[in-house]
Amino acid sequence: MIEEYPKGATPVQVDWQSDQYWRNRRLSPAQLQVHDIRLEDTGWRTDSDGMLEMREVLSSTLLPHLENRDRLASTIPFEELSTNRSEQMNLRSLANEYGWMNCLRSEDVQQNVSDPESFRKCRWIHISSKSSDYLSGCLLALSDWNEKPSQVVSALQQLEHCVYQQERFSKHGRYFAPFFQYLLDGAVDKKDLTNDPMLLSVPFLDWSVEGEPPPLRFQIDPREGYQSSRSSSHLLRSILQHFYRLEDTSDRESQQVFTKHKPWLTDRNLDLKVRRWYGHYPKSLNVDELWILVIDARHIVTFSSNQSWKSRWPPLQLSARIMEISFRGIRNAFVNSSTEQDYTATTHVITCLSGSLGMLHRSFWSDIPLCLADRYASYLGHLQFRLHRSPSTSLVMHLLQVQEELNIIIQIMQ
Repeated sequence: MIEEYPKGATPVQVDWQSDQYWRNRRLSPAQLQVHDIRLEDTGWRTDSDGMLEMREVLSSTLLPHLENRDRLASTIPFEELSTNRSEQMNLRSLANEYGWMNCLRSEDVQQNVSDPESFRKCRWIHISSKSSDYLSGCLLALSDWNEKPSQVVSALQQLEHCVYQQERFSKHGRYFAPFFQYLLDGAVDKKDLTNDPMLLSVPFLDWSVEGEPPPLRFQIDPREGYQSSRSSSHLLRSILQHFYRLEDTSDRESQQVFTKHKPWLTDRNLDLKVRRWYGHYPKSLNVDELWILVIDARHIVTFSSNQSWKSRWPPLQLSARIMEISFRGIRNAFVNSSTEQDYTATTHVITCLSGSLGMLHRSFWSDIPLCLADRYASYLGHLQFRLHRSPSTSLVMHLLQVQEELNIIIQIMQ
């Protein structure tokens, strides 16, 4: 397992797999990306009480907190919360598997720069894997069981019902219909929804490489990529697989605009930039899903596919794009706002959506014409030139292919 450390951090090697406890669990601290949003003294802003900053929390620093990893599983009164034997067993199983994550909860909200390090505005956890089992596990483990435990059980029941209603099946794997839903009955009628659990799922476009993707730096879930009737993993799909859900599209994947159009072949400057900064040519367009699980006002968990072969700088991994680009943009809007605003999990939902849905927009590719609009505009200009020179049936078919892809993209974005 290889951990990537933020700049300036001191790496501490922890062999999580040597502990039988973590070897038997689907998720361990090494497989989570934990980020804290805090007010910090920047040193150059004298007119402010500090600047919102996002800091990654190294998994090795969580060791002191994990000493109480079995506390939640041993304190939840399962018999009192439910009379249904099957539901009791399900809650107990979830608590034993994911209960250790309760140690990641933060109880104190930061108000000033001088507050202790344990205080924070919001804690964001990103998991690079999409299995619907994780949703229930994270909701149970990260919820506050001291306040109203019956509400947590109710939210878990609503979450299970929500997944059952929104999950769809296709030849290319399971997927969610785009949706958002509050997980407490009557939450929509409240004026303040910032402290209520919510689940949201949206598809977004991402680029990959033609054929088999490069080796991953680490495999989050050993079961990811394993397809069977019992598999609950939501796999990454191409745009054609997303649209033609019951058909085999393998013979047409090579006809994608992202595969056929290679602007770096005629632009040496662009070719050098791609090879130097990104390492891989973006040759295919995929549809990924972003799941956002809001636990309460101070805790949020996101899920996406494992694209850990992509670089963190320039930010090509989803979590890096959210941290380095989307968060900074929204943070700066906070600074320039005349009204005092608090950064909560609901605010971070907007940040995460910006990071995923804006991935192929110009704001993420300001230095290279590789974003979605530029690739299609460049290819259409190329076809237009060839049509004027020598009209043919094949060129018309290429135009129809572009039209088909653009219609799929418009449908996804809508």
